[in-house]
Amino acid sequence: MKSPEYTEKSNHILFRILVLAAAVMTTIAVGMNVLPDAIKVEAQQNQGIDASSVYETESMDLGTNIKNLVILIPNEGHESQNIGDQSSNQRLINQPYIPQSVTVPKGTTIVWFNGDVDHDHKITLTGQGSNSNNMVFDSDVFAYNTASQPVVMNNTGSFGYYQADVNNEDTDYVMNGTINVVDQSATSPTITTGNTSANIDTVGTLMVPTEELTTHTSDLENGGLSVISTHNFNDIRSGDSQTLIIWGASSSGTNSLESIVSELEGITPTLPYS
Repeated sequence: MKSPEYTEKSNHILFRILVLAAAVMTTIAVGMNVLPDAIKVEAQQNQGIDASSVYETESMDLGTNIKNLVILIPNEGHESQNIGDQSSNQRLINQPYIPQSVTVPKGTTIVWFNGDVDHDHKITLTGQGSNSNNMVFDSDVFAYNTASQPVVMNNTGSFGYYQADVNNEDTDYVMNGTINVVDQSATSPTITTGNTSANIDTVGTLMVPTEELTTHTSDLENGGLSVISTHNFNDIRSGDSQTLIIWGASSSGTNSLESIVSELEGITPTLPYS
C-alpha cells in the first residue's frame, strides 16, 4: 500500500506535468493561429494578381510597385462572348482581354499584346461616363504577335477601351475592357517569386495548353520572366485544358519593357493555336 507521502508526491508531479502540457498546447495553438493569419495576409496582398482570381473575376488589381502592365489579347479574343451569338462557342477563355478590367496606380504604363492568331487589332481608349466620347489614346493597328504602342496612365479616373467590327458573323460584338486609375499613396508589398529575389515591376498574362505548361514556364524563365501564379480551366471551344499564367519581370537595367515584349514574341508563335 502506498504511503500518503508517496501519493502526495505523485500528485504533485502529475500536476506539474499537466501544467507543462497545457502551456505547450497553448503555445502550439497560438502558433497555429498566427501562421495561417500571416499566410492569409500575404494571399490577400497578392490576390489582385492571382491567376484564379483574374480568371473568375475577369479583373486584376495592381500594387504601387508595378510600373508596367501587358494586357493580353488572347487567341480567339475577337469571337463573341455573348451566349447565343453565332461564334460564342469559338472562344477559348472567358474574356476578350486578359485582364478585361484592371485597377492600376497612377503613372502605370500599359501595352496590349496581340496573341490572336492572324488577326490585327487596335485599341481605342476613352474616358467613361460623361467623358465616354473623349478619346484618350488610339493605338493604330498592330499585327498578331506584336504589341501596341504604350500609353502612360497619368490621370486618375475610369477609362474604357474597345474595338468594334472585329467579327463578321456577329457584327454587333464589341471587344471592350476598363482601366481604373487610382492615386495610391501606400506602398504595396514587393512582389517576388520563389525562384527570384529581384523586384517585379512588370506584370502580364499568357494562355497556354496545360499539357505544355512545363515547356512554356521554362521558356518564360529563360527569358527573364517569372511565373507568379497559374490557373487551369477548360476552354469554351472544345473543353481542352488550358492554363492562364500570370508572369512578372523586372524592367530595370537592360531588361526594358520592349525587351520583355520581345521575349513574348518568341513564345507566342510556338503555341498550338489556330
